[in-house]
Amino acid sequence: MPSETTETNAAAESRATAGGDPSGHLGARRFMGAKDLLADGVEHGTRVIERSQRSVARRVAAVAGALSGRQEEAERIGDAAGAVFTMGYRNTRMVARLIRLVLDAAHDVTEPMLRGRGAAHHPVPLRSDETGNAAWLWDGFIGGLNGIVGDHLAATDNPLAIAMRMRLGDRFITPGDADLAEALAERPAKLCVFVHGLSATEWSWAFEAEAQQGTPEVNYGSLLQGELGHVPLYVRYNTGLHISDNAQQLDELLQATLDGLPHEVDEIALIGHSLGGLVAMGAAHYGDAAGRDWVKRLRHVINIAAPHQGAPLEKFGHLAVTIMGAIDTPGTRIPAEVISARSAGIKDLRHGHVVEEDWRDESAGQGARSAVRRLDGVHYHRIAATITEDPGHLMGQLVGDTMVRTGSAVDSAASVDGDEHPGEVAIVGGLSHVALANHPRVYAHLRDWLAS
Repeated sequence: MPSETTETNAAAESRATAGGDPSGHLGARRFMGAKDLLADGVEHGTRVIERSQRSVARRVAAVAGALSGRQEEAERIGDAAGAVFTMGYRNTRMVARLIRLVLDAAHDVTEPMLRGRGAAHHPVPLRSDETGNAAWLWDGFIGGLNGIVGDHLAATDNPLAIAMRMRLGDRFITPGDADLAEALAERPAKLCVFVHGLSATEWSWAFEAEAQQGTPEVNYGSLLQGELGHVPLYVRYNTGLHISDNAQQLDELLQATLDGLPHEVDEIALIGHSLGGLVAMGAAHYGDAAGRDWVKRLRHVINIAAPHQGAPLEKFGHLAVTIMGAIDTPGTRIPAEVISARSAGIKDLRHGHVVEEDWRDESAGQGARSAVRRLDGVHYHRIAATITEDPGHLMGQLVGDTMVRTGSAVDSAASVDGDEHPGEVAIVGGLSHVALANHPRVYAHLRDWLAS
């Protein structure tokens, strides 16, 4: 079952969020979300600094007592200094809570009057020439924020938390959408679902379209629809949640989407970039375990630079926090606690955890990575990249695409129930991690695999 940070799809649809729901007054929701996040930051930050300063006071008192031979008096002075620190930070937290209460009360009074007056929020068009405008910057900020602290935003019901939804063209849809039914009316009805990576939104599939593809509106989805007839759906979701939580939400959303159609879908392909590839793998896993109908129509799972064996940056981050946290000084403890507040989604990337049991076991001190069973009749394809033109170059082998190493992206250590399931691996040279989301050389592999 999903963890406490997960929401049902029904709740996600009804809740007004700054990530794209049209209900409510968008400016007010954004303001209230930012207010809550700032107040939470003051609460957590003052507690971190308070603990560090009390620790310093105790150590100074211990040293002074040892040098003077008056340990008891020194300890009393240290305790008194700690009490002063506690009082100051407690007052700061009380003021922050009071301001939050006043703003909440003001919002409760004004929100009914504002409701309906704000224009519905539409996602940024999937065009590379949208880069840099206000809507694009806001969407990018929200995607990044959810990647960093999205689990906290969801757990506190912050309006800035992104609720998972599907996008068709330039608008979000709900199950039963008439345009989707019309688009899939022709036979065979083929659907390709795109799942973006960490701290991103579905706009990442439009990355540098004009520079790479020749026109600003071209992406993998538009190309597959034009050449092979696949109707593209783009998922937007909170990448700060556990990968397993997002996988279960995607499983439920896919089933609800198919249940809302007047006719069956013949073929489904899941295409995930980076963390999104792990979410796609997990959705198939959970859908199969639940006996979902949509899984019976799943034909391809394509992972583009998915860190199956973990991401080096998160491995380094975990090591740094462990070392800094073991040194009892403000200069190490405070940064360690700040970094430790990173989201569950980021922490899952240490080992590439896809299922809930893995991160729960890691919390209990075990931390083995479960082999996610690959489904019969489904083709599993993997794409990796190196920043060097020659994938065999030593530098390319060491750093991969700068975010994911080649071995992790192709999942070379994975066991596939003793038999090799149908699927192919491609390694492309000279591309960075982000560029893999929209590049002709990557698309050539997608087209060939889905065409076959």
